[in-house]
Amino acid sequence: MPPTHFSATEISTLEDKVAKATSFAERIIYQERLVRVCMYVTPLRAHSVLAEMRKLHEGEEDALPFFYYLHRANLASLEYDDDLALSLLEKAVVTVDQYGDITEKIEVYLDYVGVLINHGRQELARDYFDKAEKMLESYPHKTLRARALVREGFLYVHSFSYPNATPRFLEADRIFSKLKANLSLKDHYFYTLLHSGLGTLQMRPGNLDKAAASFRKAISRCEAKGLLSRLAWHQLKLANTLAAMQEFDGAIENFNAIIESNAHGSQQALAGAHLNLGMCLYTRDGQADEVTPLLDQAERLFLASPNPERQQLVSIEITRAQLVFDRGDYEGTIDMLTVVFSELDPDANFENLPIMGHTAEICQMLAECYALAKDFETAYNYRLLYDFYLVKYNSLEGARQQEEFAARFETAAWEKERESLQLRASQLQLRALRAQMNPHFLFNAMNSIQSFITTNEASTASRYLAKFAMLMRRSLEYSNLEYISLEDEVQFLTDYLEINCQLRFGGNLKYVIELSPDLEEDFIGVPTMILQPYVENAIEHGLRSRQSGNVRVLFVPDEDDDNSIIATVTDDGIGREQVAIMHAADATRDHHQSRGTSITQSRLELLSDSKEQRVLIEDLYHEDGKAAGTRVTVRIPVVDVVPRRLG
Repeated sequence: MPPTHFSATEISTLEDKVAKATSFAERIIYQERLVRVCMYVTPLRAHSVLAEMRKLHEGEEDALPFFYYLHRANLASLEYDDDLALSLLEKAVVTVDQYGDITEKIEVYLDYVGVLINHGRQELARDYFDKAEKMLESYPHKTLRARALVREGFLYVHSFSYPNATPRFLEADRIFSKLKANLSLKDHYFYTLLHSGLGTLQMRPGNLDKAAASFRKAISRCEAKGLLSRLAWHQLKLANTLAAMQEFDGAIENFNAIIESNAHGSQQALAGAHLNLGMCLYTRDGQADEVTPLLDQAERLFLASPNPERQQLVSIEITRAQLVFDRGDYEGTIDMLTVVFSELDPDANFENLPIMGHTAEICQMLAECYALAKDFETAYNYRLLYDFYLVKYNSLEGARQQEEFAARFETAAWEKERESLQLRASQLQLRALRAQMNPHFLFNAMNSIQSFITTNEASTASRYLAKFAMLMRRSLEYSNLEYISLEDEVQFLTDYLEINCQLRFGGNLKYVIELSPDLEEDFIGVPTMILQPYVENAIEHGLRSRQSGNVRVLFVPDEDDDNSIIATVTDDGIGREQVAIMHAADATRDHHQSRGTSITQSRLELLSDSKEQRVLIEDLYHEDGKAAGTRVTVRIPVVDVVPRRLG
């Protein structure tokens, strides 16, 4: 099937732009966009473009962009080379962590999760899924959210937590369906994955018709968008489902469609189609002649794969033996199964569940053949072997079920921990909002504005009432966000200090907020209003008893941690020792701000993976030993909040 008209047009346009690119950077940009389209419709062209990209970086492998490794990994995954995909995505993760923006990190992490799931590395997959989730909270992105839900669904599928998987797939379906006019080919690819996932979950008696409908949706989308890389597998799943429903004509039609398309390059899918088509034809027609060539071709295809699975080849041999048995040739069946039994070497594969299953099946068939051939002693011995291997098989099956139970328990624990952390974060954020504005500040600000009104300074009152209203509005808006940009945080602090300066200190509070030029304040995200309690603390405690004062806020990079920045709040107030004396002498004084800073410290600990100290408070002194104020140093965890490139 050729690419769809849309894809073909887009490919042609991008090819033209690559050819006409006048700079190295421009060529790389258009090559990357070209690979994104070609990957799903013309993978050979995608490979060649990636080879060209690598040649442009010849001798500078460290300079290869993250998307080179990402796209090569996804091509490897589409070609079922999971080992190569894993090694390439590990490089993509390292590179994107250094140079990528938030959308790029989310995309790489979610693709990494998919390959980790295929390798059975569930714990690491959950870790990277949680990282992507955290970023999506700070930067909501609808299609990336849908992709995340698909990955989360498969995390539950592979942990046997099927009830939790279904709502994730359905929510992803809802998001994709609303955005269908704006989906990329990769989004459509994820769309097919969720339909396949739903089909897999519905593969049980009574729901097979629903499973078939889900697989048909995946096939329809693949055909409509030219997504050929996984089409054969969706067709194979549909065909097997129809065969289980005894709708043999539909199953045979899909098996033949896979064979006619050469499974679009997937040898495993092509081999499965030949094998299952043979069984389907035999079940429907009972004719062995048309089955044998299909079994032979399936065997050749399985053997041609890099790592053929022994149980696949054994299935073919058992099927051949069944055909001979059905002809009444018991000696021929015995000869075939005896060879297969010896090649299986069951004693060396005693912990292999599929091999034990095949071994028990072969022993049962041999016992029946020898009984029909009137060799009852040998039949009895094979019956004993059948019972022995069946017990072992049941034991292994029980162990497997225990592993499934343990996996479900582990997943439930992960889910509970995530819910607990989210609840605690929400509670802390709500408590932080309640503790955010000291009542003294609110009372004094409103009193000052009222004073301007009564003294007929209407313009001044109007100006500061507007500033105060904006501050309150932002405080409420930000309470619904976990992260805001550093730029917004600085503006919030500026407005807060300006209102204090004019309405509290009559213009006698001097303040300055400084940012290192190395910080991109519009791209860096910090926890919502994270520094305001410490600024308020400086005013309420350090400067409260004075008519004037100075507050300095400084933001600089954290030289030891790329995921944090350092903020310092310095005042020239009376110092903590004198504050403690004043508090002790005034029993009516509330401890609002000490609660605010303790809540903020808990938020910092919750939002950071490290256990290191996040807040350091220092007393400052003049040369004569008198108090010179207080300096609070806060190590703030950061994320990207605005993408440098939408994708």
